[in-house]
Amino acid sequence: MILGVVVFIHELGHFVMARRAGVFVEEFALGMGPRLIGFKGKPRKLKDDNTDRGRLVWHSSPAEDGQKPEEEATQFSLRLFPIGGFCKMRGQDESDGGEPGALNGKKIWQRALVMAGGSLFNFIAAFVLFFVLVLLTGYIVAEVHILGEDTPAYHAGLQEGDRITHIDGRRVALFENFSTQLNFSGGEPVDVRFIRDGVQHDVSITPMQVDESYRLGFVPVRYLGLLSHESAYSTRVGFWGTFTTSVDMIFFNMRMPFTLLARFITGQSMPAGASVMGPIGMAGEVTAIYHQVIAYGILDTFLTMLFFAALLNAALGVMNLLPIPAMDGARLVFLGIEGIRRKPVPPEREGMVHMVGFVVLILLAVFIAYRDIVRLL
Repeated sequence: MILGVVVFIHELGHFVMARRAGVFVEEFALGMGPRLIGFKGKPRKLKDDNTDRGRLVWHSSPAEDGQKPEEEATQFSLRLFPIGGFCKMRGQDESDGGEPGALNGKKIWQRALVMAGGSLFNFIAAFVLFFVLVLLTGYIVAEVHILGEDTPAYHAGLQEGDRITHIDGRRVALFENFSTQLNFSGGEPVDVRFIRDGVQHDVSITPMQVDESYRLGFVPVRYLGLLSHESAYSTRVGFWGTFTTSVDMIFFNMRMPFTLLARFITGQSMPAGASVMGPIGMAGEVTAIYHQVIAYGILDTFLTMLFFAALLNAALGVMNLLPIPAMDGARLVFLGIEGIRRKPVPPEREGMVHMVGFVVLILLAVFIAYRDIVRLL
């Protein structure tokens, strides 16, 4: 269900930006395969693209030659298989942009906004969800609150109040980023940069292993959210801290899926609990976590599912902007080439690139789905 909502937000972004650009959306669908149910939207007047001067409009206006404009309605449908969705626009894969409401008849910048609209909506949704989560539950930073004795941090000379900013040259604003980088180290020494009294220091520390993860041996500082109970940490989150932390969480969760995928492809070891999985694996993981947290109450379950929704929005948004054939990012690359050449790439060549990319993506999806099913069984 969560993945379906995330896909809906993505396709809604394409739909809204297409309507603003005067592009006719032939079908807005959730899921793939045979249509289960569907209905027609309100008929809309389509404007001749030859009269379009690049204005952003919520709906198309009549043709300027005085003739009665064509009226058509978008088909909204729900399809059998709950994986993915699509927003089919007129002229999206055709060379003829002369029909009213055709995407290929629009300006390059308009088409770019339409292609990027899905990811833009995913990023907005991720930010709003992370903002709400941080405001309600708080956040943890990689700052030493209590330093354990006889620990790597203690022997390296860290003190209470030191704030760690980088691990092996990577910025770690949040404790989650910090822990992930430590786990990536596999127990090897890491270069730690921290701030003490406004002065920057660098030190090399070998993490200690605790169960299946790696630690430096200190209790971090936690900022309390509106739903957090009073504890030894008395600092409450503020608006600016909530805002910046939400942005940090978006960028962290945008990078992480592809960091794990790169380690998977190159054969590097995965941190404990991390793996590459597709929709089947994610559904199984979310279901398992749901059954675990439901015992703690409805509120904890709701917040956990909210976190997964935010994470998936960030990941899906950036994934679709990658320059992979058949993805929105590849279409943006072709639009950039068109802008430089001042003429579009022949549609048959672009279509061939997208077709090859689509086949590769399907094969990769089948392979990951097979691994997910084996893991679940």
